Amino acid sequence: MKKLLFLMAFAALTWGGVTVTAQTLEPEFEGEVVGVFPDGSSRKLEKHNVRIRTGAGVYIAGFAASKSKTKVVIDGDRAATRFEGDAPIELIIRAQDNKADPMSIVRIFRLKGTKKNRSAVIAATGSFSVNSNTMEFLPFTATKYGESSYRLTLDERPTGEYGITVSNPNNVDERQVIVSTFAIDNGTDPKKK
Repeated sequence: MKKLLFLMAFAALTWGGVTVTAQTLEPEFEGEVVGVFPDGSSRKLEKHNVRIRTGAGVYIAGFAASKSKTKVVIDGDRAATRFEGDAPIELIIRAQDNKADPMSIVRIFRLKGTKKNRSAVIAATGSFSVNSNTMEFLPFTATKYGESSYRLTLDERPTGEYGITVSNPNNVDERQVIVSTFAIDNGTDPKKK
């Protein structure tokens, strides 16, 4: 009899309006990124405060050619979160809301690595050239996810180290650049086919 009462009480709690919701993968804070692996597991990408470095003064064949490059620099030679390039790669990115076109606020770009850091040139100017941005961006498709996020699927998966920035289109005075990082190992690069 006690067993029956216990089962009835348990059933009443379960069916009586106590709903159990599955935990979403939506990141907690704006600008955070979660990587979703093919097996359904997920991992929050590392966030880095970047340094902005500008270098100048290049001499070519006896001529003074003033050239200046501005880079974002991230300490460390490798990202902790790594994806295999032969499987689909999805990222969930939290924004202020998911009303803006994600192409206007999310940038996924290739980083060049050394033994000490990873970097990307965000601007280059020279005596005989125009300002340029040499960043290589990864294309993606996106859908709305949760309350304020986007679920991105990478259209291409070339091997390399990558950074992600999420800007706030409503905030004109962004003070700190935060970059989330990941890497693709043994990727497929359509340019090399």
